[in-house]
Amino acid sequence: MKRKQIMSLLLGAMLLFGCSSPSLESIRLSVEDAKEIEVGDTVEVEVETDPSDFELDKESFRVTKKADLSLKENTLLVVPQTAGEYQVTASQDDVTSNTLRFTVKEKENKKEDTKEDVKEETESSQQNPVKDAQGSDNAPETSSNSNSSSSDNAISWSQSDPLSVDETLQYGDLLQKSGQSVWLQGDLPQTMTNGGMILYNADHSTFISIEDPMHLIDFGGTNAMIVGKIKQQGNSYCVVVEKAYAL
Repeated sequence: MKRKQIMSLLLGAMLLFGCSSPSLESIRLSVEDAKEIEVGDTVEVEVETDPSDFELDKESFRVTKKADLSLKENTLLVVPQTAGEYQVTASQDDVTSNTLRFTVKEKENKKEDTKEDVKEETESSQQNPVKDAQGSDNAPETSSNSNSSSSDNAISWSQSDPLSVDETLQYGDLLQKSGQSVWLQGDLPQTMTNGGMILYNADHSTFISIEDPMHLIDFGGTNAMIVGKIKQQGNSYCVVVEKAYAL
């Protein structure tokens, strides 16, 4: 009788031992391409374990900066919420993985978006465009007042496209008299000239002077969009910068 009891206990222990889950031996994290990651992108981190069928918990993963985490089979999905260097590790059952590192950049605004933003801001304070004799969408308008002479007619300016430097110089007198902010596009030199800051036309054959009282232009050697008012400067004109964007 005792022999049967001992055999039953041994058999139960063997069955219990045989059905227990294998212990975790190692964890390895890897990512295929982590070169151009921006805030909001999804980074797929491959998770390898030994044994391969061992399932990790989401709580086993640690990220050094703010990110949204989700676990899908053998892949950890990381969505970074801020720029900077990230470190990802996993730890479970006294087993710790390698440290995975990658750098996240701020999202870059497309040049087209920047240009469109400037256009919308400027158009919101101006009238609908009227085409001039040359077919341009930038044209001056005058409105007469019955209590004043024709020479005192008010001048307003309508734009749907940025002015070139040549157009700005051409319409300089009208732009100055309108007192409105206009937006123009041209090339900034790499460095300041002896005479100060300037904006070139397309072939760099002429330029318009720039006054930047708020020091908004801290870049050079690039095409730029500038918003500001036009004023007389000697025999030419100058733009007083209110906003500036590198293109």
